[in-house]
Amino acid sequence: MRNVLVVAIIIKSKEKYLFIKQNKKDGAFQGCLHTVGGKIEENETPEEAIKRETLEEVNIDIKEVTPLDFDSEITMYKGEKSQLIALRYVAEVQDFCAKPGSDAKEVLWLSKDELLEYKQNPMTKRFLYKLGLITQEELKNDLR
Repeated sequence: MRNVLVVAIIIKSKEKYLFIKQNKKDGAFQGCLHTVGGKIEENETPEEAIKRETLEEVNIDIKEVTPLDFDSEITMYKGEKSQLIALRYVAEVQDFCAKPGSDAKEVLWLSKDELLEYKQNPMTKRFLYKLGLITQEELKNDLR
């Protein structure tokens, strides 16, 4: 099993949170909404990676990010059982300026209440719980 170091971010604007539907057939957690993020490239800091991924995926040139924590999950990634290790960030923007980029086929701005209408992967659910956006009971349930 390989380890894959990734970055993930939840971006907030006016009490809504940015998620994407992925455009990848071999990505992790098919059928789930995703936070913006991706793999850290060689010779790139995690902060550089999250800013690059945000620009590539949702066309936001984010200036300031705040590191939050990390998480990991074992899953299939690009056809291989992998441990994804995610360095997680948060940021806030003033307006809903995102539009789909390279890996996003759709961009969604969701309120706290709308989060429960979509399937979330285990790592995203733990991220939402850490931020106080879902309860411990909701964390345990399959979100749809």
